[in-house]
Amino acid sequence: MRFYTSITPLLALGWLASIAAAPIDGTIERRCPPGKYCLPHHLPAHGNGGNGGNGGNGGNAHGSGNGGNAGNGGNGGVSHGKGNGGNGGNGGNGGASHGSGSGGGGGDGGKGGNAHGSGNGGNAGNGGNGGSAHGSGGGGGGGAGGDGGNSHGSGNGGNAGNGGNGGLSHGSGSGGGGGAGGNGGNSHGSGNGGNGGTGGNGGSSHGSGNGGNGGNSNGSGSGGNGGNGGHGGSSNGSGNGGNAGNGGNGGSSNGSGNGGSGGNGGNGGSSGF
Repeated sequence: MRFYTSITPLLALGWLASIAAAPIDGTIERRCPPGKYCLPHHLPAHGNGGNGGNGGNGGNAHGSGNGGNAGNGGNGGVSHGKGNGGNGGNGGNGGASHGSGSGGGGGDGGKGGNAHGSGNGGNAGNGGNGGSAHGSGGGGGGGAGGDGGNSHGSGNGGNAGNGGNGGLSHGSGSGGGGGAGGNGGNSHGSGNGGNGGTGGNGGSSHGSGNGGNGGNSNGSGSGGNGGNGGHGGSSNGSGNGGNAGNGGNGGSSNGSGNGGSGGNGGNGGSSGF
């Protein structure tokens, strides 16, 4: 008498044994039955939801990153990808993470910046929002009233000052830092934007050179704006400092007159008392 044994039950037992022996590594892998062709498919494990605070809700986790913890009134940021949501602060919400970067932490009223790529969102300051990151660079930190600059490339957004916003970064250069009233300059290339002064805005950089710094105001006049390499003139009285040109610095104002504007390589003249 002949006995015919089918191999199908043996294959089924082997398939079940392989599932039972598979290590648990944080992913759920779809396994294929014998004789079937399946595309590889991995489902990421979800991260942990954030803890709630005094009035603030913890952030949700929709991906492998963790949701942000809530602060005193500020909600934790949501995580939609690999990065963690930012922690909430005293009234300020943490930033959300949509990629591998982490959202910025919330401050005292200011919201943390969102992360849309591999860079981290900027942390918020006292009233100032953190900058968002859309690429590999980080968003700028918020200041006391000033918002941090956004990063759209590999450079970092500028940090905000007391009232002055940080500059944006659209390339590999960093945005300029904001000053006390003056905004930092934007960077569109490999050069860095100029820092803002006390009233004067920093100059923007569109190439490999750095933007000039804004001039300070030590009196009732305004500091001059920085140019492409040239620094803005300071104001020490009621007159305004001169704006910088392409390489030329703006002149200072020491009285009621205005400082001269800088030219292409030439500095503007100062105004005396």
